[in-house]
Amino acid sequence: MHSEEFENELTLLTHQQNGNEDEFHEAYEAAVESVKADLGAYHGLRIDGSHVDAADRFEVTSPGDFDLEIGEFAAGGESEVDAAVSAASAAFPEWEHRDIEARTEVFRTAADRMRDRKFELAATLSLENGKNRTEAMADVDEAIDFLRFYSRELERSDGYRFDTGQPTPHQHTTNLLRPYGVFAVVAPFNFPLAILAGMTTGAMVTGNTVVAKPASATPLIAHKFADVLADAGLPDGVFNLVTGGGRELGQPLTEHEDVAGVAFTGSREVGLGIERTFREQGKRGPVIAELGGKNPVIVSDEADLDDAVNGVAMGAFSFSGQKCSATSRVYVYEDVFDEFTERLVEATEQLGIGRGEHLDTVVNPVIDDGALDRYRRITERARTDGTVRTGGSVVDDDLPEGRYVEPTVVTDIPHEHDLAREEHFLPFVTVHPVSGLQEGIAKSNDSEYGLCAGIFSEDDEEVERWFDGVESGMCYANRTQSATTGALVQAQPFGGWKFSGTTGKFAGGYWYLQQFMREQSRTRVE
Repeated sequence: MHSEEFENELTLLTHQQNGNEDEFHEAYEAAVESVKADLGAYHGLRIDGSHVDAADRFEVTSPGDFDLEIGEFAAGGESEVDAAVSAASAAFPEWEHRDIEARTEVFRTAADRMRDRKFELAATLSLENGKNRTEAMADVDEAIDFLRFYSRELERSDGYRFDTGQPTPHQHTTNLLRPYGVFAVVAPFNFPLAILAGMTTGAMVTGNTVVAKPASATPLIAHKFADVLADAGLPDGVFNLVTGGGRELGQPLTEHEDVAGVAFTGSREVGLGIERTFREQGKRGPVIAELGGKNPVIVSDEADLDDAVNGVAMGAFSFSGQKCSATSRVYVYEDVFDEFTERLVEATEQLGIGRGEHLDTVVNPVIDDGALDRYRRITERARTDGTVRTGGSVVDDDLPEGRYVEPTVVTDIPHEHDLAREEHFLPFVTVHPVSGLQEGIAKSNDSEYGLCAGIFSEDDEEVERWFDGVESGMCYANRTQSATTGALVQAQPFGGWKFSGTTGKFAGGYWYLQQFMREQSRTRVE
């Protein structure tokens, strides 16, 4: 059933394979200038197909250039949440009963619209959250993939409806999945298009309606996604967009009495708090949450060290480690520990630090002042309790006023130390010697998280033992482009074990959509 080939978008790779990478960069750079020219406008909420003002507003500036104002946005509160949930509730009955093909046509059309605007969307991401051009385009590609893959899956399953025949004479039975109602969708800053598109499409294509709250740092790209959906013909009220703070807006949204389910990507603390409150309210709908990681990589003495160094550096430091999948701790066999660490330090010091839209940037600005303060705290502690091999400082030389920091490699930190156990969401990695695979797996698994894990080894038997022993939802062996990041829709469904998620069903996979639905058995006596 699952053998049908799904083709991922892969914009940059396609340009490279066709020998026209220069065209990619030219189109991106032209889009950056075009998007810049339109920045600074005011954006209201999007409720029931209308633009709605709120009493309060907030400004967003680029993390890489404080002089670059992204825009001014309505700051909603409880009354706006009520209006948005009411609109979604009113739209639900008709949307649920739309034909499967009519629903999926909207999202296939939206994917086409995003494809037409992909360079504009990627440029918007770079300016709003600091993502470099290759990662920004990958974010857009993933969003397109989600829309197309989920539409395909719903059609292939006939909307999860099965005629189960006549179990006894004169009885005809049907088994089906039906949507819950209104979903609250709370999206993060780091993949503000892909994750927003994935969670909202999962809810809507299965017949639910949505009130979505983007991260306060990235509301503009969410508005552009709303534009795409409206242009694709999504009926009013099916998708509603509210912007504002987590306490003022996110909490009343997820706790609203008429919200039947929540899809959330963000911190473990917030996600588990949503789930706990949801259950305390007596609700039985789903809380579909992805909650972060502390992702280990093992480097064997059978590893190609060039591959391992590149994989760890890119996994730890691309997008400044602001990914729940980022490489954050490395367990290296003792006899190659010194060589690997020295080479990792050397490679790290060659990485470009700068604005996301610049060609040579790998380590872009961090998103907000909280991240900057956290960086200062953990690097100071690393200097006290371990050895900072490179990095550890805020950067301002030859850069605009923004939040730039050095990628940081730390050794001599005990495995049990908070720096090696807590998620930091920063360009910060600890490196630890281990005696061999058994110790490496044991320490990899000794974590409350289980999102991503990697290994570098040319020994196939060792890799298989690792696959069987590691406690992680996503496992990568010898992935030189990035040891733990860069999952593709369908091929590498994204999710984790333990406290990395609440459901064990992964985004972009074959079991994701069913989470937004509940089963009903129908018997008709004839």
